[in-house]
Amino acid sequence: MTAAQVPQPLAEDPLAAFDQGRRTALATIGGSLIPAAHGMPSAADVIGDARLRFVLTARPDLAGPLSAALRPELGDDPAARLETLERDEPANHGALIATIVFAYYTDKGVRDALGYPGQQAKQLYSWRLPEYIEEGLIDQVLAKGAVWRDPATGVRSTATYAPAARTEETS
Repeated sequence: MTAAQVPQPLAEDPLAAFDQGRRTALATIGGSLIPAAHGMPSAADVIGDARLRFVLTARPDLAGPLSAALRPELGDDPAARLETLERDEPANHGALIATIVFAYYTDKGVRDALGYPGQQAKQLYSWRLPEYIEEGLIDQVLAKGAVWRDPATGVRSTATYAPAARTEETS
């Protein structure tokens, strides 16, 4: 990501662009995508102003596409809205899905229910190799080479270099 691509923080409250109708639509869609089940809350129960503000403060680049995805002209049916967005406006569809997922899984209650405490600091020792390297677990991954698809084109990547897997000569 270049400096020009880094999302800049919003100068004003990120919720200013989201009227009550858009916030209600977000909760309704979230509840249809992530319903309450197995002791977990639905996204509709979790995603409120605080969660939406958190996501849009961290990812201000989602605000415009999210607002477009929540516009009233798309109707009240979550399934129809999602289908239309996925077919006609994939960027707005992606922003909507990402916002719901980010807001849901960054909620402390959801993380507690999953037993996930969040990222934790690990003690690293510069003089020791991590176990996964010593055990050779990464060798197969390195030998495979670059494997990804460009999301814009769907074309599989071609690596300009291939990192060498650990061998007896390089270890």
